[in-house]
Amino acid sequence: MMKNLIVLLFFVLSTQLAAQKSPNFILIYADDLGYADTSVQMMDDDPSTKHDFIRTPGLDRLAKMGARFSAAYAPSPTCTASRLSLQFGKTTARIQYRNVFDVLSSKQRPDGYDDETTMGEMLKESGRNYVTAMFGKGASAMGRFDEAGYDDTDERPGEPGGNGNGHGSYWDPKKKTPFPPDNPKRLHSLRRDSVAFIRKYAGKQPFFLMVSHYAPHIPHMATKEAFERTKKRWIAEGRDTDKIDSPKSSAHRAITHAAMIEEMDQTVGDVLDALQEKGELEDTYLIFTSDNGGGASEKRKVNGENRRFNGPLQEGKRSIFEGGIRVPTVIAGPDIESGSQCDVPIVQWDFLPTFHDLSMSKAPLPEGVDGGSLREVFEKGNKGRVKRSAPGIIHHYPCHYHPPISSIIIGDYKLMRHLNSGELKLFNIKTDYREQNNLVPEMPGKVASMDSIRRNYVEEVDGGTIEQVRQALIDKMDEFTGNSREVFRKKLSKLEEDNPPDLEARKQAMLKQLNEKLIKNEINKEKSKRYVSSTSWRESPPKQDAEKAVMDRWVDVTE
Repeated sequence: MMKNLIVLLFFVLSTQLAAQKSPNFILIYADDLGYADTSVQMMDDDPSTKHDFIRTPGLDRLAKMGARFSAAYAPSPTCTASRLSLQFGKTTARIQYRNVFDVLSSKQRPDGYDDETTMGEMLKESGRNYVTAMFGKGASAMGRFDEAGYDDTDERPGEPGGNGNGHGSYWDPKKKTPFPPDNPKRLHSLRRDSVAFIRKYAGKQPFFLMVSHYAPHIPHMATKEAFERTKKRWIAEGRDTDKIDSPKSSAHRAITHAAMIEEMDQTVGDVLDALQEKGELEDTYLIFTSDNGGGASEKRKVNGENRRFNGPLQEGKRSIFEGGIRVPTVIAGPDIESGSQCDVPIVQWDFLPTFHDLSMSKAPLPEGVDGGSLREVFEKGNKGRVKRSAPGIIHHYPCHYHPPISSIIIGDYKLMRHLNSGELKLFNIKTDYREQNNLVPEMPGKVASMDSIRRNYVEEVDGGTIEQVRQALIDKMDEFTGNSREVFRKKLSKLEEDNPPDLEARKQAMLKQLNEKLIKNEINKEKSKRYVSSTSWRESPPKQDAEKAVMDRWVDVTE
């Protein structure tokens, strides 16, 4: 009798679960948007965590519906690594892609990432009938999204790398065709495609939509109407108007940047309207965030040193200080308290396991996922916790052209190790998110413990050392040099075979081009070698020194 009752109960629960509707997921991903580059105040107690000019009514509306995550992190301070990490739910150390132009990755991952599971593939395999879409900027190291679990994309045929930075600079990157005047950086086609997708599928089957904007990455662009509207407000507020109509002036650049972000924000408002129109607003998790810290940082001199700031946060894109990795993040959806602020640290590689959990997937979680589900944080706010496989929030950045830093966040504390000098910094980023009070002298035990945890994790996943990165850079430049020489030899052989009247002039032009490429490769090697002794936490060594050293010893190739 008891056995029959248990079987019946299991059957009833299974039936209810099967009948329960899976939610929709929408992820709006900005490119290089700083922590304080919107009109949403990310921290109630700090007015400097919102912009004093830029207006984002769509995001304001989303924040009133959901929660502002004041301590949300991108996986990397640069885009490609963040975009891969986001898709796979793993740290950049584990996926072995840590920064733009990661020269070590091709050695560690010669076969690429076809063996990894994207968010789109995970939801397609969930058994919950998801339809998926990705519009906008992709991740070149991953390839095309329409071959990685996404049913609908705006990728063009014949482009194996999918949508990259070039698609945010030109309408046709190959031909360098400019954007139509009414659609700079694809701001409005991305918005329209997103709304059309929602209208097509909302209410019919659960969906996942990723809208990956090219804004506000450089080059900054806006429609004429948006620029003039923003300029009018700029003048009305009594701001600097010196050379305001010159594209090179600081006022013109600031207005363009603001207008671009405000146009991007229209996507948020229109997506919310479309969900409301289809009656799906209550059944949708909508996330707005950025791939890394702000590229358009405020620059100031501090104790004679050049510093960048994103609101109250130090530094910006390319840095492991908070301004490079802490990003504006607003999330609304079922069980998330409206108008709230959540201070629990989260990271974008939490999104895949979160979607897996909330979708009620029938398939197991992909192997090796570092992130944890945010369900408890969504439901309980600051009382919630995230249970991750990783021992903390890891940012491993052994970069050959920016300060190489590896860090870990555990609880309220963030430990950073400079990979050249070995110098350590420790901050309580809950109370000192400006990172002004280095606690290393006061807390040696915590420093040793956190650094050991960080080091063990990086070694366990073969996250790469700065020495390996530098050698990979040298090998890559030598490979480029060899390829350039081979191309030259083939072209020269063909030229000599054709024996045109201007053979010698064309040969000299080819030699000039070859030498320019070889010199560039040598300069990159020289910069990397010189970087070994750099102990700066913020600046790269002056490239002019490396250029002079190479040119002083360079002898042109003549054959």
